[in-house]
Amino acid sequence: MFAVAGTWTLDSDMRERQVEALPALIAGVRQNEGFVRGFWTEDVDDSAVSLTFIVFETLEQARAFREAVLANAPAQAESGVDRASLRIVKVTADA
Repeated sequence: MFAVAGTWTLDSDMRERQVEALPALIAGVRQNEGFVRGFWTEDVDDSAVSLTFIVFETLEQARAFREAVLANAPAQAESGVDRASLRIVKVTADA
């Protein structure tokens, strides 16, 4: 399995819009081929930071998802979400 791991900075002035958009975002992510599981997190020490981990069956599926996320940068910016990093990682163990 492979995960697309993202680090995001959230504009606190747009927090309500981000919270309202999350259910539709999650529903859309679930529709991606090979989707296994997704996690959207909020840093407990800094609520302006969010980490995401979206897991796929294959490397190709993870790459396709990452490209779609990169292409969606304008919509992210409209919601006050700024990408700090977006990596593909190999899942070597889970529990």
